[in-house]
Amino acid sequence: MKKLSLVAAIALAGSIVSAPGFAAGLDQDSATVNMNVGLYAALTGLNDFTLTTTDADGSAGAVYAGDDQFNLESNGQIRVTLAGANLQNGADSVATVYKLNDAGTTFDTESAKVHNAVHKVSAAATLGEISSQQAGAYSSVITLTVSAI
Repeated sequence: MKKLSLVAAIALAGSIVSAPGFAAGLDQDSATVNMNVGLYAALTGLNDFTLTTTDADGSAGAVYAGDDQFNLESNGQIRVTLAGANLQNGADSVATVYKLNDAGTTFDTESAKVHNAVHKVSAAATLGEISSQQAGAYSSVITLTVSAI
């Protein structure tokens, strides 16, 4: 009987010691989790602005200039394009030049990089002869467009 109890005790101890080995799992699998973040950009802080002159107000050839700043934030490479028409007052218009960052009307952010920076939009309008445009308030709307490259 002692021999049987000893065998049973050894068997029981063996099953307790080896049980965690079986608990490690009978099967296992794995999977890769993926995500694709879309290209996104935001323009903020662009406000209306007024052109002023240091020349004699209303004189022939007087240049009126002004600017504003805006923030551009993107999570990838994008292109910003500026569009605007000549300043108008009814049927009268004044030749107007627009620029982004004191350069042209388009700029691209760096490729394969995020972007978060302040940029400048400016306008300059040059009067013609005194009688070429009527005195009064002139205006135009500019549009900044962000697009993927």
